[in-house]
Amino acid sequence: MTFAIVLNVYNHLYYGHPQFIWAEFVPQMLFMQSIFGYLVICIIYKWSVDWWALDGSGNHIRNSPPSLLNMLIYMFLTPGKVDPKDQLYPGQGPVQAFLLFVAAVCVPWMLLMKPYLLKKEHEKAKSEGYHVATEGAARVSYEEDEGDAAGGAVVAEAMDEEEEFDFSEIMIHQTIHCIEFCLNCISNTASYLRLWALSLAHARE
Repeated sequence: MTFAIVLNVYNHLYYGHPQFIWAEFVPQMLFMQSIFGYLVICIIYKWSVDWWALDGSGNHIRNSPPSLLNMLIYMFLTPGKVDPKDQLYPGQGPVQAFLLFVAAVCVPWMLLMKPYLLKKEHEKAKSEGYHVATEGAARVSYEEDEGDAAGGAVVAEAMDEEEEFDFSEIMIHQTIHCIEFCLNCISNTASYLRLWALSLAHARE
């Protein structure tokens, strides 16, 4: 999913909207990595630590490694607080609270920034003299017939009708897109966690 987010950068550049990188790519990447990227880092860190190492007295430092599933759940239920039995590293509580704050900021960022830029772009184009063509409007062009030096006025009806800029429609579309992105992040992560739990269950058998 991170790779798919990165591919959106090329779409924004190709269609001439580099400002959408800051409106969509940056908040989506921050949201994804502050929660689910952090979980991946915690998984790698858990694998790299010997949780059954002996202390100076010959006793195990811990009886069992911390549960990452409980860590992720209580990261949302009790921000900034970590159960000692689920603690991975010192200072884990403030780090997780900061990451949740970043993720929370990214939601209105994704929701409002792109519609605002589209509205600003429309108002700029309108102030420069561009207006929406309406159906039935006359379009006048001057064409020079073959063999006739004088140009004749040719009146043609405008057949193409452009849609009026509707900010409420843009907001509805962006809201659906934002909700869909957040649900996809949660759904994909839940699927990976289920596969991981199944693999651990088979490993114990």
